[in-house]
Amino acid sequence: MTTADPERARIERLFFVYAADSGRMSAWIDSAKKLLRLKGCTLCSLTHGLAGEKAEWRECRDELGVGVDYVHRDELTPAMKEVVGGRLPCILAQADGRLALLLDPAALERCQGSVPDLKGRLRAHAAMAGLTLP
Repeated sequence: MTTADPERARIERLFFVYAADSGRMSAWIDSAKKLLRLKGCTLCSLTHGLAGEKAEWRECRDELGVGVDYVHRDELTPAMKEVVGGRLPCILAQADGRLALLLDPAALERCQGSVPDLKGRLRAHAAMAGLTLP
């Protein structure tokens, strides 16, 4: 099927939900974990480095052609909490005004830090969910 397939709902927005709280202190702690090579948020490791958003991820994000919002666990809306159900980190897709879990923690772990792998999984999981990226 192609991205123009009328049977598939088009993803309007992606929400990258981090297993970390918002705020400077949490950002500092996450940076310290990266520096010390301690296990942190798998999704954060894919998208951000010590100096902020990774260039490789930024290029990938632009290629996806859909808006991406970064959400911390303490910023989840009630609707997001219902879909996430404690499975953090994860990626949610919004299509036709509804939210769907696109990638769960296990799928993000299988990316093993690879941005190209993440991009492939986003497209594959979208297709399995009956969704399409632009």
